Amino acid sequence: MTRHFEVKDRDGPARMGRLRLAAPVETPAILSRDLIQSVGPIWAFPSIEEAVSAGSASSEEGGRIFIGPHAPFSLHTEPTLAVPPIPRGGPSGVVVHPLTMDRPPAADVYVLGAAGSLRNPRELVASIVKIREMTPPDSALYAPALATPANLALLVYLGVDLVDGARIVVDGLLGRYHLRDGVWPVEALKELPCRCPFCRALEEEQDPKLVAEHNQLKLEEELSIVKTMIRSGTLREYAERQVRVAPEETAALRLLDQEHRYLERRTPTARRSVMYANCAESLQRVEVTRFAERVLERYRAPESDVLLLLPCSARKPYSTSRSHRLFASALGEARRRLHELILTSPLALVPRELEEVYPAASYDVPVTGRWDLLERKWLTRCLERYLERNRYRRIVAHIEGELEEAVVDSGIDAVFTGGGTDGEALGRLSEAVAEATCDARPLEGFFIQKFRALADYSFGLGAGRDLLAGGVRVRGRELSSADRKPLASFTPHGTIALSPEGARRLLSRGGYVVEIGDFVPRGDVLAPGVARADDQIRPGDEVIVTGEAAFGVGRAKMSGWEMVEATRGIAVELRHVERV
Repeated sequence: MTRHFEVKDRDGPARMGRLRLAAPVETPAILSRDLIQSVGPIWAFPSIEEAVSAGSASSEEGGRIFIGPHAPFSLHTEPTLAVPPIPRGGPSGVVVHPLTMDRPPAADVYVLGAAGSLRNPRELVASIVKIREMTPPDSALYAPALATPANLALLVYLGVDLVDGARIVVDGLLGRYHLRDGVWPVEALKELPCRCPFCRALEEEQDPKLVAEHNQLKLEEELSIVKTMIRSGTLREYAERQVRVAPEETAALRLLDQEHRYLERRTPTARRSVMYANCAESLQRVEVTRFAERVLERYRAPESDVLLLLPCSARKPYSTSRSHRLFASALGEARRRLHELILTSPLALVPRELEEVYPAASYDVPVTGRWDLLERKWLTRCLERYLERNRYRRIVAHIEGELEEAVVDSGIDAVFTGGGTDGEALGRLSEAVAEATCDARPLEGFFIQKFRALADYSFGLGAGRDLLAGGVRVRGRELSSADRKPLASFTPHGTIALSPEGARRLLSRGGYVVEIGDFVPRGDVLAPGVARADDQIRPGDEVIVTGEAAFGVGRAKMSGWEMVEATRGIAVELRHVERV
């Protein structure tokens, strides 16, 4: 149980937090020596008992992180010696070896043991993931002697909260000059690409201490950039750019993307910023794979005889773009008798009803008119799985170029109209759709489709049926029951917001429920008040809050597993609460 560290914000595994020392520290942070009180390795003492005794004597309340005696082992040596934890009232730290199999004792900060040996990207990713998975969610991870300006964004995205300047200071004293773009021998630089005071002094005097000071300054500048990226929800994009500095960093990001469970459990379902998919690694992002999985596993298309495949547009949501307005005009009344599916990279498939959902409503990609092999394979695999679950008598595909080639090569039986938005192209689309829908059944109202799809997407297949049971009314973006009780509404961010009545309709499903103690919240629900929470819950999800004394709805600020394990922080941002 931690009393001295609290997570304030999240961007995937990266966190903004507050470490409560004598002077509070905002994380991610660079620790200085005066913030740590370490007893040191047990090898410095005649026995474990004397090491523990020395640690107990030096332990003090308050200002610094106290790290008791520990048994250091090299990276590939299985720890064979355990040091008993020292009771402590102030901020505490525990050294954790990457190969340890036991859950470490409770602490505010966990120190990555043998961190300086983690030069291999596979070892680095595996060690950080393992330690983060077996330590409490509201504890900080400290990786000593690893950080440089070039790799800081990657370390923080991996899940590191605290670093130090040990590596770059030593490098500086050895004449290694660091920038966010890499490291060079200072004597090999004909001119220094930095105008900081230390570099200006270096032009006059080649002093290794000045190189070390420059390196420290660059690390501090990079930390400020990383914090800005976390606050704006764009650290992933920044990390994708930064890892290009070195092959081992690119490899580490790719290896991290293979740790899908670790990333998915920590990644919010929505964020404030546009998602930029600029490189091959973007296809593996949790936001991309999660959206595709929910479309393929939770979403069920409306009963329709005809499917229309359309290309995406630069403007989002698609329906606000010029091209999709032209498509709608060409379809005319036939639009009520078909279902629309947009093909795009990297999301693959976006049903029209879900075009306002994150990230479909806010992503951008480099547009070249070409689809590479990975994009084509991803698209066709998703489309084939989609058509196995959702059956249509006829398919019209208004697509062109390599997108058309990809669909043709997949063997899907469709009428291809060649794509385009000029008069001739729209005429071909109109004619093909008119013929395909001549005997097709009309679909139910679009906003009914949309509420059903969004409920299924948010709460699981069948949630839309439960929410719409017994007849409903739709007025604008509001859904109400036949007797005019509010059930749900669309938010400006493309999510669904339940009313207490709508939440009761979904309660029997058992999903996305947070159970609290016997009290009525007077504000947000804090983590200590959570008794149980659905493991599916992620930050940003709409959740139902139940307890012996209260019933409510709100938006999750943590994942469900984190609500249960954490001892600090807001678990649910409540919107409605009622006494029961």
